[in-house]
Amino acid sequence: MSSTVILALGSGDFKQGFSCVTAELKKQGETVAQYLGSLLPAPEVDELHKRWKVSCRATQHHRSSSRIKIKPAGKTNISEDKPNIIYEGLRKEMNNWLSADEFYRKIEVKLRTEISNRDELVEIFLECNNSEIWQLPWDVWQFRQDYNNCEIIGSSPEYKKTPQQAMIGGIPLDSRGRILCVLGNSQGIDVSKDTAEITKYLGDSCDLQFLEEPTSQELRNQLFDEKGWQVLFYAGHSDSDINGANGLLYINQQVTDNAVTLQDFKEGLKQAIFKGLELLIFNSCSSMGIAADLVTEGISLPSVIVMRAPIPDFIAQEFVKSLFRYLALKEPLCLAVRKAKNDLLRYEHQFPGASSIPMLCQHPTFEGLKLLELNCDRPFAVLTDDVTPVKPSYPVANRPNQLQFTIPTKFMQRTSISLAGLAIGYPLIGPHLASAINTFGIQNHRNHQFLIAKASYNLAASINPANGESSYNLSELCRELSDRKCERESMQNAVWRGLPEAHAQISKSFLLENKPEEVLKAIALCLQTAKQDGVKSACFKNRGWLRLKQNRYDVAETDLRKAISLSNQTPEAQCLLAQVLEAKGKPQAALIHWQQTLKSANSSIPEQDECIQMAKERLPIK
Repeated sequence: MSSTVILALGSGDFKQGFSCVTAELKKQGETVAQYLGSLLPAPEVDELHKRWKVSCRATQHHRSSSRIKIKPAGKTNISEDKPNIIYEGLRKEMNNWLSADEFYRKIEVKLRTEISNRDELVEIFLECNNSEIWQLPWDVWQFRQDYNNCEIIGSSPEYKKTPQQAMIGGIPLDSRGRILCVLGNSQGIDVSKDTAEITKYLGDSCDLQFLEEPTSQELRNQLFDEKGWQVLFYAGHSDSDINGANGLLYINQQVTDNAVTLQDFKEGLKQAIFKGLELLIFNSCSSMGIAADLVTEGISLPSVIVMRAPIPDFIAQEFVKSLFRYLALKEPLCLAVRKAKNDLLRYEHQFPGASSIPMLCQHPTFEGLKLLELNCDRPFAVLTDDVTPVKPSYPVANRPNQLQFTIPTKFMQRTSISLAGLAIGYPLIGPHLASAINTFGIQNHRNHQFLIAKASYNLAASINPANGESSYNLSELCRELSDRKCERESMQNAVWRGLPEAHAQISKSFLLENKPEEVLKAIALCLQTAKQDGVKSACFKNRGWLRLKQNRYDVAETDLRKAISLSNQTPEAQCLLAQVLEAKGKPQAALIHWQQTLKSANSSIPEQDECIQMAKERLPIK
């Protein structure tokens, strides 16, 4: 169960208060109640908030690692030397403000009554047209503190569902799973840790592209990319004015053309949104100005993560680390943000208010980020000829965050035909149903129920013709049963559906048939489409194998070393590289790779068994 609260402040400010505050409560997408209250004037909150922001800037000014471009400032009579006291005062005044009877009794108490489970997922959309209200550390609100899975999300009062390029037959947009990582001016900070974390947690499942210190034109060019992007991540220096508007990104360290405003890349951003951009992450100080500018320009982006105030570099890195870890674990975006912010609580004594600086801005119409959707439905994670488990390989289930179904055998047998007709008629159902039937086939495949497995793979392929996983799995089944015609036809079907693993496998078949031109064509397509390192490794291995057969030892060695660098379980690549080094007159250097071959090869696979025998012949008997 989850609840959504649209908390609309209406018109007002700190001086006048907010006389008409509404709270609309939704459960499972349907409105169940709406409450009316008000918020009193709060000049003390406004004053302490300004002091807190100044203290943050002052703290950062004395740090060498700050994600803000410090501008010269005049003298101020606001005390900056005790940020912990200032933040504690702000927290206390905010809770006093939100505890006033007209808000607490009329809104908060009623919400607590309706949402009795403190562990329930609660999204509170804070609607206002004043960016200064967004900048307040709303995390200190006692309601949020008491509900473990509650997050407060900034939203503008006016929004509409983001128009996107239409999907055809349930096929995901090309942008799905693509992340553009822009590394801006990083003078004095270490953005390489940001890239390391995103690569660690999402590199195997998403297509990451890094753009380092670009010019403004290079940034625009990437936003107009033909495939589009699902996520845009920025790390580097930024700034905004004292009111939290007019955001500025320092994209490089050149003398000129070194910063951009929203106006500079607005059109590219609109195009990227149309092609499927769902999330912007600005891991930089005072990036709240960008979110405010998006609202001012009427750009309806589903989700933006920004910073309310200057933030130390190491805390920014910790936030990124936690955020990507929780996204990789398939947490909903709002919950991933909440948990990543909770992880920053340990630094509150060093930097008061650190955990409340990151903020998620989003419209209530957004259906939720599905970051790993593109790569979640693959036949099996590794190729039998490159990365082989100890036991004989079978296809594995669909990847983690694919919507899963469990279908009993008898039910599957009785209803498969009618389900196929339904899925063909309603393409949005088809991909999920095909995934479930593919999983059902895998289960029977592993249990040696080959006829049921074959029928399941064929049915899954007919329901979702755009997906090649079931054809790939069928090819593996036919290979085990020594049905060469079925094996080749099924793998060819997987190739037609654009599955990178299929290109890798069919290139091996062409190799064994001595068709070098076909080998190179298949490998070129594989490297063009593959996103997983294991698949790329297989492609480089097969090309190195071809070059070895052609006696082109230098290029063969380059490809095989690349294959090994992409995957640490590559017995055939180790075996082939050992042969290349021997052919180049380097038998001693080859011994290391013969040892690695013995260490990881599987004798149940014919090609690897042959490598094992070759390695034993060359290595000293112990």
